[in-house]
Amino acid sequence: MDNLYTLLRSVDNSHTPPLTSKDAAEILARKKAHFTEEAKTNPLAREILRGGRITCDGLVIPPHKAILNGPATFFRVHEFLRKTRAKNLPLEIGNAEFTHNEVVDLYERCMPNIQLHHAPWCSPARYTATLGLAWSSTLLVAHLMARTEGQTMFDRSALYYMGLYTTLAALITTALKKNRDVRHSAPWNTAIYLDLNADLVRRDQPACAAATKEFLPRQKGLFKTPDFYYPLALKIENHGFDEELNALLSGHKTGTPAVQT
Repeated sequence: MDNLYTLLRSVDNSHTPPLTSKDAAEILARKKAHFTEEAKTNPLAREILRGGRITCDGLVIPPHKAILNGPATFFRVHEFLRKTRAKNLPLEIGNAEFTHNEVVDLYERCMPNIQLHHAPWCSPARYTATLGLAWSSTLLVAHLMARTEGQTMFDRSALYYMGLYTTLAALITTALKKNRDVRHSAPWNTAIYLDLNADLVRRDQPACAAATKEFLPRQKGLFKTPDFYYPLALKIENHGFDEELNALLSGHKTGTPAVQT
């Protein structure tokens, strides 16, 4: 089944610039329909669409994490799930309480590639990916060494020693990461995209037609940091992209190039 993000992206790709007023109205109507349909059976999406609340009584919010204070948004839900993953704390959506993993299941209906389910430190599911990476890299190195030395398939010494050390490293680092797999980057870009569209849909803004994922700024580099996304999340909540989106949509209508910042 398609998630909300996939459905919205298909709407973005259904029209090509320049967009007419009719195109913009149709795109807004289709995106609104997808949000409304998901909200019928998904209490998390419903709470976000109406600008409700999500809280966690067991989570102490430090001053530098003020981003967690505010209305329910996809970005804020993601940050709550990141902060409660290790302790498996329940969250409140509106006036109803849900377990951590229940909220992740609801979130997955909107967002792809979520890696935020709670898993006990001894759960085999936690070690599958790291052990697979360790063993596959061991086999590759052993095979390359065997080819260099003229052997048939694998270098036995590399298989033994590298396999031993990479297995130990995978087990130890995974256990010490406290349920946070650093190899999976948080899907902040997708959350920001959904929040931008939710804000525009909530206010019936035709500029929603120009709210594509390509419009939003992207953090460059291999490693992403939440500090880049916090200002974007707050800017969306304050309707800070309205002027740029309206200008972009106007540029599409007139057939003139639109400049992204």
